[in-house]
Amino acid sequence: MINSIKVKDFKKYELKLLLIKQVKSYNPKALINSEAFREYLDGFESEVIRGISKLIILSVIMHSGEEGIYGYKLVKEIKRETEDILIIEEGTLYPILRKLKRDDLVETEKKEYNGRLRSYNIITQKGIDVHNRLMGFFSRLVDSISGIIDIEVNLKRKKYLICPNCSNRIEQKSMIKKSCSICGLGLEDFQEIYDQEK
Repeated sequence: MINSIKVKDFKKYELKLLLIKQVKSYNPKALINSEAFREYLDGFESEVIRGISKLIILSVIMHSGEEGIYGYKLVKEIKRETEDILIIEEGTLYPILRKLKRDDLVETEKKEYNGRLRSYNIITQKGIDVHNRLMGFFSRLVDSISGIIDIEVNLKRKKYLICPNCSNRIEQKSMIKKSCSICGLGLEDFQEIYDQEK
């Protein structure tokens, strides 16, 4: 009986976010059995995932370093890192990779592995710049709406600065320039703008 589970026992159950397609129904009268309800949620989830897929793909490619990462491993890495929540099918991945390559955000390098050629995806400097801007934008967006949607966000403020003008994410340990690489705002002006926003 579900209502007899104690809070301390609840911790033993592995909690995972499920896309609406993965949710099972345990009661024929449950709202989840409504086709209109499922379709609406499926459409919403698809929009959210479609919107962040490029950012996630760029992030994984960036973290693979100079060696790069090939498509199948990229799919598996995203699946593993998101605990099977964000599953990008290869039929979706390769068109995105082609677009990223056309936009000069990613380049490919053919490498032989066990007698077969694989295309390794490597992020370009332009890709790093775009990634950092999008990460800053996404971080500020999630942080700004967290109170409205009642979630807690833990941004790594000690690791990154977010430009208050253009939302570029700047890694503090690698700051060579004293200004934002996207908009040119001087780092000394960051605090002044943050104070004005409050």
